[in-house]
Amino acid sequence: MDRFERRILAGVVFGVLVYAGLLIWSDAETLARHLRSFPVEAFGVALGLTGLNYLTRFAKWEWYLRGLGHRVPLGESANIFVAGMVMSVTPGKVGEVIKSLLLRESRDIPAARTAPIVVAERVTDLLGMAMMAGIGVASFEFGRAAFALTVVVLAVAVFLLNQREWMTWAIEGLEGVPVVGRFQPKLAEAYDSLARLVSWRILVGTTLLSALAWSFEGVALWWLIGAVEGAETTLLLAFFIYAMATILGSVSFLPGGLGVTEGVMVLALLRFGVMEVRSQAVLVTYLIRFATLWFGVFLGLLALVRFRVVYGTSTEP
Repeated sequence: MDRFERRILAGVVFGVLVYAGLLIWSDAETLARHLRSFPVEAFGVALGLTGLNYLTRFAKWEWYLRGLGHRVPLGESANIFVAGMVMSVTPGKVGEVIKSLLLRESRDIPAARTAPIVVAERVTDLLGMAMMAGIGVASFEFGRAAFALTVVVLAVAVFLLNQREWMTWAIEGLEGVPVVGRFQPKLAEAYDSLARLVSWRILVGTTLLSALAWSFEGVALWWLIGAVEGAETTLLLAFFIYAMATILGSVSFLPGGLGVTEGVMVLALLRFGVMEVRSQAVLVTYLIRFATLWFGVFLGLLALVRFRVVYGTSTEP
């Protein structure tokens, strides 16, 4: 297997271990009973809402590509975007840089020029989810310190990335550094692209688009909760729980946020009284993660296979 296949497999194995642990902790028999009574159509609605998330994020991907001056045929661009989701189970989703490698294969666009899109996507994703969680932080006493630290780090990072003189000086200073120095020209090219993508003009619009995209999955969580017998919550609390769990999973830098995202979500569902028993909280967590993370990985795998058939390539990140 090449490297990207090993990374996917590692993420899947880690996910199996996490879900097996939750299964044992929650009582498998009780969980199975709740699952049998869960309406299938509610899960279908969650998948549809996730589809809207992907569609909105694809619009952001297109915005970034065109912001860098690249116009890729829409069908091909969509294929590459979806293929990147197969790498959602890598730490911080950094494996999604495979999109840049696929663009290089199909359009001969240097990877250093488009790889910063992945960084910009993660920054605006976190900013968008911070907007979702921000209102809830004022109302619910949960994860305030982690939320504040994440926002401060993001704000500092965005500020520094917009200081072209400072960043250019720092990158030029790497030229004489052993080992790192030989990558200086590529780093300079990558920074030029990244600086354009996180400029205030583009950052505001793409952050709002991210907030819209992730709100669809917040609604999906709310919908799944409402389908569990005896469970209910407000849309605001569902948004807060989903955003906080996803933010903490992202900053953990574990593959796909696995373990942290699920743990925070189960804990929050129980702490706020949304669910009465562990098995219900674990069931909803399973369902929202399968409807979001694993659904995307499955679609990404299909899209990657299609790309390889069409372009006859075997790309390694």
